[in-house]
Amino acid sequence: MGDLKNLDRVLEGFIEKGPAGGAALRVYKGTEVVYESCFGYADVDSKKPFRTDTICQIASMTKVIAVAAAMQLFEKGEFLLTDPVSDYIPSFKDRKVFTMDARGNILAVPAKKKLTIGHLFDMTSGITINWDRENPNSKALSEITRKLQSEGRYTLTDYAIEAGKVPGAFEAGEHYFYGQSHDILAAVLEIITGKTFGQYLKENIFDPLGMCDTFFFPPEEKKGRIAVMYRLQDGKRIPVSLPPIFDTTTFESACGGLYSTLEDYSRFALAMTLGEKSKVRILSDNTIRLMAMNRLCPQALAEFENPYLSGYGYGLGVRTRMRPEAGSNSSIGEFGWTGGFGTWVLMDPAKEITIVHMHQSMPNREEYIHPRIRNIVYSAL
Repeated sequence: MGDLKNLDRVLEGFIEKGPAGGAALRVYKGTEVVYESCFGYADVDSKKPFRTDTICQIASMTKVIAVAAAMQLFEKGEFLLTDPVSDYIPSFKDRKVFTMDARGNILAVPAKKKLTIGHLFDMTSGITINWDRENPNSKALSEITRKLQSEGRYTLTDYAIEAGKVPGAFEAGEHYFYGQSHDILAAVLEIITGKTFGQYLKENIFDPLGMCDTFFFPPEEKKGRIAVMYRLQDGKRIPVSLPPIFDTTTFESACGGLYSTLEDYSRFALAMTLGEKSKVRILSDNTIRLMAMNRLCPQALAEFENPYLSGYGYGLGVRTRMRPEAGSNSSIGEFGWTGGFGTWVLMDPAKEITIVHMHQSMPNREEYIHPRIRNIVYSAL
């Protein structure tokens, strides 16, 4: 039988070797906290302990909150997964996609398939990312970002409208690309509700769950609780700044903009695992079950899987366990996601297991620490 005390040894060794200066982990079985520990420092130089209220940049773990928020509108009948995106953002009408002819020339041709809301959820939209990647869609999105920033109107809705004019990288539904689909989805939410994405999250998720330390732009009085990001250089921890994409006060990115704490994110995760937290229900059990169903076709699934995600598929914005035999002792249907700086969440409604982990480092070493935590927890519970 497994033992949760093995988590101490693994996490202590993880912090000792770096690059993260500290970490926090909480494990629930049902509503009971069966494990909680904090290790190391949020700031190594000042010896500030890493705590459950240490604020972390949760990066792509934002996506789980974003898709849950969008699914609240789904439950209200505001959209269907099969609705064309152009019903909400007209610039996506008469969409084109990039292709290459026999001579290697890149052409933009009329799309054969309509881009739907469902394609935004499962990252098969053909919308890539504004990081100047080596594909024409990414280069065009990057130019749009620079243009909007220079004009002082870099917001979700303005970005989505301009992104709709750019040909997709591929036909919707045929491939998986981990990009900015959820930012477009959040813009749809803004258009439907008439609220900014941040306002909607505060009113419908953060305030009801008592998540008082979760925000896109940390207030000045709370910045002292933000964990320092570290990387290793010549065996020493070196503080590093967030990438330039986070240098904005207007773009509330559904793909990776939120800051949160172990305490706050646990409230959200528990509500997703058990259906409610402290009598607050975010989504119905049926909707959560739908979110955790694989939606990728075989080609897209092959593009999604890697050693870290071995045995997982991808549903409505969350990974979902399909094949435990690929290397995990967790159960089919457990779901969640990770953040690019080390944060991680696992939610398992069937076994009522919830795991939330926080650390801050570049690289995030997700492939080492998260599977080990998962396997220890499932062997013990």
